[in-house]
Amino acid sequence: MKTLLILIIALAVFACDKEDEDFNFQSVSVSTIKVDTDKAFTDISFGSGQVGYACGEMGILFKTGDGGATWSSLKSGITPSLHCIDAFSDNQIFTARNELYRSGDGGANWTTAGLDDQGSGIFDIRFLSSQTGFIAKNGIMKTTDGGTTWTLVFDSSKDENYYAIVYNAIEFVNNNIGFCAGGKTHDGGSVGTIVKTKDGGNNWENLNMDMSQITAFHFMDENNGFVFNFDKEMWKTTDGGKNWTLVSSDIPDRYVNCYFIDSNKIVLKTPESIYHSLDGGKNWIKDYAVPEGGYLTAMEFINSKLGFACGHNGLIAKIEIK
Repeated sequence: MKTLLILIIALAVFACDKEDEDFNFQSVSVSTIKVDTDKAFTDISFGSGQVGYACGEMGILFKTGDGGATWSSLKSGITPSLHCIDAFSDNQIFTARNELYRSGDGGANWTTAGLDDQGSGIFDIRFLSSQTGFIAKNGIMKTTDGGTTWTLVFDSSKDENYYAIVYNAIEFVNNNIGFCAGGKTHDGGSVGTIVKTKDGGNNWENLNMDMSQITAFHFMDENNGFVFNFDKEMWKTTDGGKNWTLVSSDIPDRYVNCYFIDSNKIVLKTPESIYHSLDGGKNWIKDYAVPEGGYLTAMEFINSKLGFACGHNGLIAKIEIK
């Protein structure tokens, strides 16, 4: 369980999303949903507004078909604890730890990709189409056949300036422009990095960040982006990552997920709470705290008014923006 907790901290606190919609943000309401398990969830993903999936400890997989109101267990046969999950559609799902598992029929049947003995664990999955996708493993791997075969397109072990970096999250703003970020923290030191692609993930360049481990990030478009780091700082770029400006040095926690409605309206998940900001991250209002002994691991929004978080002890929570 201790090992699982370390893995949860390493991966599940690392994601940001955005959905543009103009409305008057007033408050955030969080309500928990009863799920029939006491195991830890590590990640959550929705294919559509109605169908979603959550993965976690000891290979647990749960599915909702009614927009998150109820969740039922999938009998997948997967036994290792799972790090991450990506539902590209209601039926096409990918989940992983060291191995990548994929289903094309809504979780009824699963196959593997043969990646179990190829280096590090898998910390994030991002598909751009039903055939083209990426995983963060030993750097970045790419598939063009729906996850059957994978090619290493960025080898982190060959990055001399950032050797032994763990890349934890991948995000694309379009089919060509994408980013992958991470870092390492040990022996009292911390270093963060982002690599960028301009050609659909075939080649990646290091943006040479001068800051601590990046724990979350989001790009609104090719030029405008935000990062959160281990020093509880939030930084902003307006030139695609060439230069960065400090927004705040007082973020509520080191490990976060973030969701951007726009550059000012942000929802933030920490391991113990959910916050929101209306001024671009300068100030934060706490909306929810987990019960004592609880722990939030991941958050995903379906649209700009509805999202879900998951965590320990079978926790799934509904987040409503009003």
